[in-house]
Amino acid sequence: MVRILVYVIAVVGGIGIAVWLADHPGTVTLEWQGWRLDTTVPVLLLLLVLLTGVLAVLWRLLGLLWALPHRMHQRHGERRRRRGYAALSAGFAAIAAGDAGRATKMANEAGRRLGDPETSLLLQAQAAELSGDGTAVRKYYGLLRANPVTEMIGLKGLITEAHRTGQHDQVLDLARRAVTVQPVDWAVRALFKALVREHRWADAGAALAHNHRTHAFKPHEAERYQIVLDTQQALEADAAGDRRTALRLTRRVLRKEAGMVPASLLAARLYHVEGKTRKAAGVVEDAWRRTPHPGLAQAYFDIWPGDDALKRTQRAERLAVRNPDHPEGRLMVAGAALEAHLWGQARSQLAPLLAAEVPPQRAVALMARLEQLEHDDATTTANVWLQRVSMASPDAGWRCRNCGTDTAQWGACCAHCDGFDALAWVAAPSRALSRRTERTRAVT
Repeated sequence: MVRILVYVIAVVGGIGIAVWLADHPGTVTLEWQGWRLDTTVPVLLLLLVLLTGVLAVLWRLLGLLWALPHRMHQRHGERRRRRGYAALSAGFAAIAAGDAGRATKMANEAGRRLGDPETSLLLQAQAAELSGDGTAVRKYYGLLRANPVTEMIGLKGLITEAHRTGQHDQVLDLARRAVTVQPVDWAVRALFKALVREHRWADAGAALAHNHRTHAFKPHEAERYQIVLDTQQALEADAAGDRRTALRLTRRVLRKEAGMVPASLLAARLYHVEGKTRKAAGVVEDAWRRTPHPGLAQAYFDIWPGDDALKRTQRAERLAVRNPDHPEGRLMVAGAALEAHLWGQARSQLAPLLAAEVPPQRAVALMARLEQLEHDDATTTANVWLQRVSMASPDAGWRCRNCGTDTAQWGACCAHCDGFDALAWVAAPSRALSRRTERTRAVT
């Protein structure tokens, strides 16, 4: 609407000027170098308009000619960039397809065409990772690290490469730098794992303390890790003779997880040393209610070293009722009853365990011992039970969930693979079950 109004005003104005000039024609005379030009004012104005138009066209043509080289260079650059980005796309597609050779080729082409090596550094680094060229990986990720914009990408790549090559001291330094630059979840996790690998339990706990801000670990995961760290520190403090620190840490652990067996065993022993029998017994009883364990049974008996066999049996029954019908409770009571020569009670406790398809090794061994003691000689029945021991389910023990290594003592890390919080109290597969599995595999 505005444009139409302006157009109408311009037309009306032009017509008005033309009418005015027609009513007042006037004449113009120009003399120059002996030349004389006589004309009217309207004609002169028309000539000036035409001259202005010609000059404008010439100026435009000169501008186009002047800008032509720049435009040609610009179009060439755009073509190079398009081809460069196409090479980047092809390179990342090759990475996804696992084609290291093509990925490297496309990375080099992208860097050459784009004229900016940093643009293709990530592709070159990933191509080097795919081809297993550690030197190139460190080079390209190092260049990415040198740029503040891409420093975190470079640090993450260098941490991964250091893990791959076993350079764990570098992992710790790089992870610390990454957390300083930007405490994202992967950086905090990398730092935590590096500190744990170095057995720097307190520093690892400090990293967990900031989890409410970094959210690198789920809340239950962070709490579990802190329990493991505190338990390990308590064991080391006790080994160093610092019982006060050890007891303080175990109390903190048991407030969060009363069934943490290593912490319960240590706390019971420390309370017993201090003469706090009731507290020692309470720790074992709380742990047994959640996680029955043969070590807890022995710790319970150790609280009253002067008990006779009958009294030990009574204490075993008292502890067993806190987790009724659990196999460990039956084995504990059966063992105590056996020492007290209570043959009937021992048999009644072992009977449900021996009725299983693959009974526990300890139950079979106790039954063989029972036959020997009850009949006061090595009877045929006892020998039969002794022969069955090798076919029974092996006793449970501390085993790494990652590598399957068995160990006699619990620790925060597996001694074989350094897996953190990887040790679990589990039973090994029985020989009979293993042989049955092998036969099944052979048939199939």
